[in-house]
Amino acid sequence: MKSLLRSLMFAAALAPLAPLAFAQQAVDKKLPAAPDVAVDVENPGGTVKVLGWDREEVQVTGRLDRRADGLLFDGGPRRIRIGVESSGPGFGYDSDLEIRVPHGARVSIDGFSTEIEVRDVHGAVEAESVNGSMRVSGSRGAVDLETVNGSVQFEGPATRVQASSVNGRVTVRGASGVVDAETVNGPLEVVGGTFSRADLETVNGSVLFGGSLEKGAVLDVESVSGDVELRLGAPVDADFTIGTFSGRVDNRLSDARAEKVSRWTEEKELRFSVGAGSAKVTIETLSGSITIGTDGAKSK
Repeated sequence: MKSLLRSLMFAAALAPLAPLAFAQQAVDKKLPAAPDVAVDVENPGGTVKVLGWDREEVQVTGRLDRRADGLLFDGGPRRIRIGVESSGPGFGYDSDLEIRVPHGARVSIDGFSTEIEVRDVHGAVEAESVNGSMRVSGSRGAVDLETVNGSVQFEGPATRVQASSVNGRVTVRGASGVVDAETVNGPLEVVGGTFSRADLETVNGSVLFGGSLEKGAVLDVESVSGDVELRLGAPVDADFTIGTFSGRVDNRLSDARAEKVSRWTEEKELRFSVGAGSAKVTIETLSGSITIGTDGAKSK
């Protein structure tokens, strides 16, 4: 009797969900595309997965929310638009799209409550969401990723990356050149090759930077209550300006030590150079500790 009762309760719980599942609209469409086609995607809620492939065409598959009016899918070989259409604002919708594009495509994705993933797309990638995490890998072009509530993760050989989140972890791996990364609540990690410019900022979260600096490079790091660690590629050739109000400074590159700015506060400052001082490194924290070393040095 108990087994039968449990079965009936389980069936009753699933009953309201069944019409929703069957009411979803299946999608399977294709269009011819140039190898470097620009693809614009809009999906207010659900998931967007974009995968690069060897064909000169764009294919979209998946399912639309039962309340959606349909799928916009038009354009020519140079530019294609894909969007979930609705007569209302579309918020709260849950549509899942998988899009295959040529490897050299340029992709722009706009969502609201949307989880975003892009893989093996070598052109520029731009993605924006309000409530949703994003993962991008493989891009060699410019990358611009922005969300409010969710993590941002990029991995690839891009030479220009901008990544930001308000509430979430931001991770950039494998990049070089120019990186601008920030988060308010969450850790920030940038580990890659050789950089000419890196601007890293967080409020409540740690910062880890690992990489080499070009001659004349600029590295600016700012945190309020998070610790900062630099693992610089050898040989180091940079001029350092470091300040913290109440944090500890651990300099593993030279014998220079931080000194108190005033006997009335715990504020400390450290200035020193390694090599010819070609690159410029500036680090500021309020209460976070600062560790500076080479890529072979680990945190204590």
